[in-house]
Amino acid sequence: MFEKLSNAFSNVAKSLGEKELKEKDIDEILSQLEISLLESDVATEVIDNIKSDLKEKLVGVKVDKKEIEDFVRKSLVESISNMFDNAGSFDLVSSIKLKTDPQDPFLILLVGINGTGKTTTVAKIANLLQKNKISVVVAASDTFRAGALEQLRGH
Repeated sequence: MFEKLSNAFSNVAKSLGEKELKEKDIDEILSQLEISLLESDVATEVIDNIKSDLKEKLVGVKVDKKEIEDFVRKSLVESISNMFDNAGSFDLVSSIKLKTDPQDPFLILLVGINGTGKTTTVAKIANLLQKNKISVVVAASDTFRAGALEQLRGH
């Protein structure tokens, strides 16, 4: 996934030249970036934020062709970083400990496509909770996948 994104970012940067960038100059390039991000399973809301942020930073800027790739890459990193900063944080351990009835379970459901790290994330969450003296029960729902239960046990 990251290789495809990296290539998309490089293509965006290489498509821009040494001139003052106008909106029409970068619209087509941003469309190509959007397609690459969609193919990499990035949410459309995130893509729209990245595109508008990049457009705001690039329109009217005059950058040397040798520096444009670095400029675009830094702009993308800054844009994505700002999205994470604005997302805030969630204290899972505190939320569990503040439940009204400590006997009621606190349910966490992870859903996603194959190979995205759900089982590994479950193991990390379970480890965090156990370190905080919270009992954990983990269940595999993907029992048709070969090795699903074994992978969960291993983690």
